[in-house]
Amino acid sequence: MMTKITELAHLLVRSHLLAQPHEHRFAIDATVGNGFDTIFLADCVGASGMVYGFDIQNMSAARTEAVRRGVAERITLIQAGHETMLAHIPTKAHGEVQAIMFNLGYLPRGDKHITTTSTTTILALEQSLALLADGGILTIACYLGHPGGQEETEAVFSFVNALPTEHYRVLHSRYVNHQRGVPPELIAVYSFGKTHRHS
Repeated sequence: MMTKITELAHLLVRSHLLAQPHEHRFAIDATVGNGFDTIFLADCVGASGMVYGFDIQNMSAARTEAVRRGVAERITLIQAGHETMLAHIPTKAHGEVQAIMFNLGYLPRGDKHITTTSTTTILALEQSLALLADGGILTIACYLGHPGGQEETEAVFSFVNALPTEHYRVLHSRYVNHQRGVPPELIAVYSFGKTHRHS
């Protein structure tokens, strides 16, 4: 039984990535944390793919798990804010990233005072669109129940609501019953027709 927004995000991303060509898949985990999404993406991209992971906090847990799972060679961890991703991702991957995942808020069982913010998250989302491939998917798990979470979620919704419909489709999922507190929400952005854009 699916109970978590993160599991729904994985379902959407996995089905999308598996429909893409097997060679040289690129993916980004914009919020590594303990590496849950990072390892998941590494499994999806395959042996010839590469996952770029960003976090301002220590990522030793993610690195250790990647080694244990035998996928460390297909993961590049970058200790920097996700709002700097465009400067860190190799040029060859610009416009070629098939999946980008954001899991906003704070690190579970970590310092709750260290959270993503609306300002840096929107900057990161803007850069994500420049990196996303034609036919790529971007998922954003939003958490409203912590200080700043409501403001950040509203900023994210304003951003995706303004995306042009001729190039993006935006899916919004949320639980509406039997949830304690403020349940998280998931946004999935599908990109298409980017190769036909005019600069």
